[in-house]
Amino acid sequence: MKPILLLQYRTDESETHEQHCIAKKLGVNLDQLDIRNVIREQPLPSPQQLQNYLGVISGASGQFNVTDWPFAIQTAVEKTYPLMDEIINQDFPFLAICFGHQLLAKMYGGRVERNPTRAESGSTRILLTSLGQRSPLYHSLIPSFYSCNGHKDSVMELPSGAQLLAISPTCYIQSYQIKNNIATTQFHPELDMDDVRFRLTLTPEYCFEKTVDEVLAEYKDITKSGIILQNFMKVMEKNEKER
Repeated sequence: MKPILLLQYRTDESETHEQHCIAKKLGVNLDQLDIRNVIREQPLPSPQQLQNYLGVISGASGQFNVTDWPFAIQTAVEKTYPLMDEIINQDFPFLAICFGHQLLAKMYGGRVERNPTRAESGSTRILLTSLGQRSPLYHSLIPSFYSCNGHKDSVMELPSGAQLLAISPTCYIQSYQIKNNIATTQFHPELDMDDVRFRLTLTPEYCFEKTVDEVLAEYKDITKSGIILQNFMKVMEKNEKER
């Protein structure tokens, strides 16, 4: 099997944790991920090398936000733009999570804002649009499910060519699609309850002066959202067969 390219935007303890979470939910071994840390400026594949991969996942970041990133971080992230352009051009299988969801919107003409009324933390009910209910990414999750959310920035307007797949009561744009094989999630399908517990120990500000146990006691069951990565695996495999 071809490797899956994982673009990361973390440099703290959650860096390796995210890798293991994504591999586990995809159902692959960690060595089947080709991991490139954008912030550490690890060399990126050229656009011409995209065909060497089964698909691409753009990870999240608890450290950086597109609305207030330092210039050095912005410069490092912008080095992914030629690769991203080729992903869009080829309609190559791509899943962007949280920071990745916001970054893709910013790159292609969407509007991303720091809006406290749209920020979310905890388990969020995700409601699928009519298009989302037909998307292979959300197979068996119709019409709604719960997933972990934790974000300060929000996509307020869709990028060019995007179609809405999912919404929530607080942050309207939870998931969108570009062409057929490119999709994003504001929420975290890679995290289950054990993963959330670990992340909260790293980012206690998301506990809002409660204990980790108190926060988790308020969570709904987020187990089903992991199906999204299983479904994305099927999208990648189908695309590879048809390529």
